[in-house]
Amino acid sequence: MKNGVDTREKQAIGLVPGSLAAIALCGLTLGGLLPGIIWKAVAIVLCGMVWLQASRKILVRMSLLQRLGYQTLCCVAFLLQPLIETDEATFAGRFMARLVVVFLWALIIAIIYNIIYKNKPKMRKKIVAGNWKMNTLPAEGVELAKGVVAGRGEVCSCVNFIVCPPFTHLAMVAEALKGSDIELGAQNCAAEAKGAYTGEVAAQMIAALGCKYVILGHSERRQYYGETSETLNKKMAQAYANGLTPIYCVGENLDEREAGKHFDVVKAQIEEVVYNLTEEQFKNLVIAYEPVWAIGTGKTATADQAQEIHAYIRKVLADKFGAAAAECPILYGGSCKPSNAAEIFAKEDVDGGLIGGAALKAEDFLAIGKGFQK
Repeated sequence: MKNGVDTREKQAIGLVPGSLAAIALCGLTLGGLLPGIIWKAVAIVLCGMVWLQASRKILVRMSLLQRLGYQTLCCVAFLLQPLIETDEATFAGRFMARLVVVFLWALIIAIIYNIIYKNKPKMRKKIVAGNWKMNTLPAEGVELAKGVVAGRGEVCSCVNFIVCPPFTHLAMVAEALKGSDIELGAQNCAAEAKGAYTGEVAAQMIAALGCKYVILGHSERRQYYGETSETLNKKMAQAYANGLTPIYCVGENLDEREAGKHFDVVKAQIEEVVYNLTEEQFKNLVIAYEPVWAIGTGKTATADQAQEIHAYIRKVLADKFGAAAAECPILYGGSCKPSNAAEIFAKEDVDGGLIGGAALKAEDFLAIGKGFQK
């Protein structure tokens, strides 16, 4: 990670040498060149260790259904007639042959992942964005920003940090971030460029203060201030017109989740706004999925649930923008903490987090970023 090599690529590559060594040992054992129960036991242990490593390093990035399918295929491969010819008539010999079939399947998956990640032309950004919401006074915000800057070096440079303070803090926090690679974002912008809109803050204004990002469509804006897709289309246009990258939020509430409508809700939120972007605009977009039903309700969204909906979001994006959807960062915005960040970020389609409460403490915010290193 420190050298910019993706952790997933390292894990996949790491499976290959051990896999080849174990296959060689199994082949020698089955060929009679290394006879004896001791060598057979060693070969079985090696096969088991590599398969376990594949399960821990690769399956964790799959959705629940993908994982079950993979494990089912492994079991079926074990039960079927061995594909490797052997003269062994003993139970141990037959068991070894079947075990090698399972092991080879795990190796094939590892090699596929290796090819995918090693040859991927452009890795998606890893982003940890902090939404401070309506918290901290200006002086407190500056100290918080300084704390994040001070600990930035402890986290891999491949992680992109963004802080989004209240409007009142933007200029002061921008000054505190100078000299670092931490980006500044705003929590909202007006739907109009300028004019008699008392209390509104234009995209041009926040861009002039040094903002590179702006959060749009947050669940709280939709719920408390009645923001609609029509309003958000105007805000997106203002953001792009002023060189800002929108962090566009989507997600379902508890009633929608329990009614099984979460896919429909998220799809509509994307189609009604994101589908109106040009291909060039889409290249500068970050999506944030908020499981509103799991924020402050006592309910918990699992890493598998996060992966499931993130993969679905990417599919909906691909339906409109094709291969470009593979490069769009999708952040998880549901009670992400230092304790669960690594598990969530390990999922294939989770590219980081939009952090709320944990972003108000520099050490917690940075610890979440370290989740990419595990």
